[in-house]
Amino acid sequence: MKGRGVMLKKMKYAVLACLVLSALLAPAAFAEGYPSKGVTLVVPWGAGGVTDVAARVFAPLFEQYLGVPVVILNRPGASGAIGTEYAYARPADGYTVVFSAETPATFRIMDVSRLSFHDFEPVMLLSHSEKILAVAPESPYQTLADLVKDIRARPGKVRFSYSGAGASGHVQALLMMQKGGLDFSATPFGGGNNALLAVLGGQVDFTSPNIGTVKDYIASGKLRALAVFDRKKSAYLPDLPPITEAIPEMESFLPLDYPNCLMVKKGTPEDVTARIAEAASKAVADPRWKAFLENSWYVGLDPVRGKAMLSYWDNWASVVGWVLQDAGVAKKSPAEFGIPRP
Repeated sequence: MKGRGVMLKKMKYAVLACLVLSALLAPAAFAEGYPSKGVTLVVPWGAGGVTDVAARVFAPLFEQYLGVPVVILNRPGASGAIGTEYAYARPADGYTVVFSAETPATFRIMDVSRLSFHDFEPVMLLSHSEKILAVAPESPYQTLADLVKDIRARPGKVRFSYSGAGASGHVQALLMMQKGGLDFSATPFGGGNNALLAVLGGQVDFTSPNIGTVKDYIASGKLRALAVFDRKKSAYLPDLPPITEAIPEMESFLPLDYPNCLMVKKGTPEDVTARIAEAASKAVADPRWKAFLENSWYVGLDPVRGKAMLSYWDNWASVVGWVLQDAGVAKKSPAEFGIPRP
């Protein structure tokens, strides 16, 4: 009986050792087998929008280099919060990947979600469309200097259109007001296209569209570009001056781009995240992706990866968060979340 008891005890320890070893090896084995099924690419915006269009070019390339089907799932609403919350509720296994815009950086201060970019593993930034200041072809403003001169001469009289509260055009207008000391009226029009039509229809004097959205208008003479919203010249219209030429006070707050990016839920195994990053790297190096960027007048930002991507969004949240706070637009102070002033 004593011998049998010793044997059972040894068996018990052997089983326990196997369980411990299995637990230690499980993540590695899981990662080694990834991917073994299709991947869902969550786009937290509606079909046909700027983010969705880029995602639909990226997805088949990502699928090719990942080696399994990649299906796009649009989950729009609440400035991207609904889709981002959906992805966060999925397991951290790499089978749900988010093709995100910039809005998680301001979810908390706009009180639409408790999430931020820090709740996800960063893969890489992808691309962005330069923002410009533009006027109708019949506008008296031939240059940015003309526009700024008139704004200073007639405080509150020059009119600007943007899509909605907290959107890129709104933030840019606030920066011009707060940092450039300009006083003009800014009106939301419920969408970027409506904001553009307001300029073309003479309801307002200027707006700030994505250059890729209006490149055909510019080429046909239906819209006049005055400046690129940056401290350097445009990649696609090299004769277009940066906004800092007329408003140098804004230089330290630029560039302020609005790129899309790739991320997975925090806690995803490192090897799985690395496999996703590898496939994404091949996708953005593919000539078809590069052709899409060039044809759409997009600028690639994919060298910004991993922790550098988080740092990028931290800096972005600092600038935008405090601009919104100082304008009385933010629902919660950035200070509440430890976001420093820029």
